[in-house]
Amino acid sequence: MSDLEARLRDTLTERAGAAPDALRLATGARRRLRRRRTTWAVAAAAVVAAGVPLGLDQLGPSSDGGGRIADEPTATSGLPPGVIETGYRAESWHDVTFEVPVDWGYGGTSGWCTVGATPDEALPLVTRPDTLTPAIACSPINGYGVTIGDGAALDPAYDSGHVWQFETEGASDPIYPDGAWLGYWYDADTVVTVVAPDRATARRLVDSVETNDGVDPNDCPATLGEAEAATTTESYATFSICRYGPDDLLEASRRLIGRESSVAEDAIFSSPRRTADYDCPTENDLSRIALLSSGGYVATAVTEASCPGWNGLFRSGVVQDLTPEALRQLDLSQLPVPPEE
Repeated sequence: MSDLEARLRDTLTERAGAAPDALRLATGARRRLRRRRTTWAVAAAAVVAAGVPLGLDQLGPSSDGGGRIADEPTATSGLPPGVIETGYRAESWHDVTFEVPVDWGYGGTSGWCTVGATPDEALPLVTRPDTLTPAIACSPINGYGVTIGDGAALDPAYDSGHVWQFETEGASDPIYPDGAWLGYWYDADTVVTVVAPDRATARRLVDSVETNDGVDPNDCPATLGEAEAATTTESYATFSICRYGPDDLLEASRRLIGRESSVAEDAIFSSPRRTADYDCPTENDLSRIALLSSGGYVATAVTEASCPGWNGLFRSGVVQDLTPEALRQLDLSQLPVPPEE
């Protein structure tokens, strides 16, 4: 066993052992961490458009004032906290959560023309600040989907929650599809921009955005420390995959239930025990994936380090080398593959 692996396991043990302090100080820690801005240059084309602001000079006649309007309930109205309507899934970034249709994919909305002849033919996508997007020139520049950006870079023309229609008016290089419905939600740290083919979808997705004081709908806390301190709370079998960035803030999450849960757990935890020894240099910008079973922390995975000694599954003092199937299950940039019957 190398010194590197021992240090990583000791770090994880320390975090787990500090559970009471982590839970008690979670609110203050989150406030401090939220001041540490993350960069999003790889998704700049989509997010900069949001800060222009979005299509302000092409505002259509069907704009609404935004916010949760009491006399115009959305599809989320009346649902208990944490309950996702059938046909939608929860997506998260730091302490912000929103919902999208279950069949929407992941990727850069500015690369829509690589997968469709028109924006209507291309799959709407969820674009995170760290999403890699092909350097191509689609026209319109962006297709349909949801883009997450830095709230500090936004100069808003409207209140958070506003929804309006975009019209190109003959522009040679429009930002969005003609007639698309736009909306955004923002706070000091994060802006969530929605581009949808119809008003109802844009309104529903914008209204679904909220911040989490505890865990998101996938049972993932906003910080890695809170995740590694989590204890079992669910009374039924679930499996949560929570990805955290180098700043220990939540970047993506997924929760699997029933057969999907057991298939994913079997694929990940059956990975072989590590036998090789590595001598890796210090790497300070590691992303980590916390794994929670029924809401309780069970292991941490690292999948994208430059030195293979940092990668692996770390649990209960054991290091396992992740198999290709385990890596596929841990990849939150792809839609999950349903288990075979």
